[in-house]
Amino acid sequence: MVTIELSGIKKAWEDFKLEINDLRVKDGEFLTLLGPSGCGKTTTLRIIAGFEKPDSGEILFDGKSVNELPPYERGIGIVFQDYALFPHMSVFKNVAFGLEMRRLPKAEIERRVKWALELVGLKGFENRYPEQLSGGQQQRVALARALVVEPQVLLLDEPLSNLDAKIRERLRGEIRRIQRELGITTIYVTHDQEEAMAISDRIAVMNVGKLEQVGSPLELYYRPKTEFVARFLGLSNILELEARNGVACAGKLCFPVEREGRVRIFFRPESVVIESGDDAEILDYELLPGRIRLRLELDGNTIIAERFLEELPFRPERPPRRVGLKVTRFSLL
Repeated sequence: MVTIELSGIKKAWEDFKLEINDLRVKDGEFLTLLGPSGCGKTTTLRIIAGFEKPDSGEILFDGKSVNELPPYERGIGIVFQDYALFPHMSVFKNVAFGLEMRRLPKAEIERRVKWALELVGLKGFENRYPEQLSGGQQQRVALARALVVEPQVLLLDEPLSNLDAKIRERLRGEIRRIQRELGITTIYVTHDQEEAMAISDRIAVMNVGKLEQVGSPLELYYRPKTEFVARFLGLSNILELEARNGVACAGKLCFPVEREGRVRIFFRPESVVIESGDDAEILDYELLPGRIRLRLELDGNTIIAERFLEELPFRPERPPRRVGLKVTRFSLL
C-alpha cells in the first residue's frame, strides 16, 4: 500500500478553479472526498488516477511523483459511478479483463478471479452477463474487477449513487469490510454525508474547488471549522451571541467561552437536552422513528433539538408549549 500526497494542485477552466494545496492520504487509510455536486471532488480523483493533468502541482505516491505516469502505470484500481461493465462479456470475463491485458497465465487469472468474486460475494456468478444482474450485483462485479489486479490504491467515484437506499447501506458496509481486510489505501467520492460518516477514517470536505476541512468523521461533525462544514454535515444550530465576562447567553441558556464580544456558538440538535421549564417555546415538532425533532424559539433564536422519545419529560404526542433547555456539547465557529 502507499501514501498519497497532493501538493499545490491547481486546475482551471473558464468558470471553475480547483486548488488543493496540501492533502495527504495515509498508507491503508480510507479517505472520503465529500461535497456538493460541482465542488471538484471527481476532478480531484481523476487527477490522482491520471485521467486529468493538473496545470501545476505534484501528485506523490510514497514520495515519488507520478505526474507523468499514465493511469495503467500508477498501480490503481478504479470503480466508476456507472459500473462501466462490458455487456457482451460474462462476469468472469469482465473481472478477468485487466489480468488478460497484463498477459498473466490462465491458471493465475482463474485463481485471482475466483478470489475476487468470493471477496465481493459473487461466487457462482461467473457465467452470468451484466443484464442478468441487479444494480448491486453489477457494482460488486465492478469492485471485483478493480481489486483483482491487486492495486496499491483503490479509487471509487460515487459508486453507490445509482442504487436504492437499502442496497446502498448494505454495499457500503461491504466496501468498508473489504477495504479493512485488504488494508488498501482508498479514496472514495460521494455527496452523501451519512455515507461518508459511516465508512471513512477521515473526510475531506470540499466546496467550490477547495478543501474546507479534513478530519475524522466525529471531528468534522462536532468541531467544524467553517459554517459550510457545520451546515453540510447534518442539522446544525448556530447562535450569534454577545460574550461578557466569559459567558455568552441566549435567554436562560448560557455558554462558557474564553472570548469577549461577538461569538458564534455551534451545536448539534442531539446535544440539546429537553427539560421541564419555560426557557423556550416549541414552535413545531416532527415525530420520527423512535425520536422527536423540535423547532424551538429562544430569545429570538431558532433552535433545532432532537431526542429519543424515552428521554422526554413529557408525552411525545402532547408536548407542552414551553420547555427548559440545556446544551451538553458545543464549539465556537
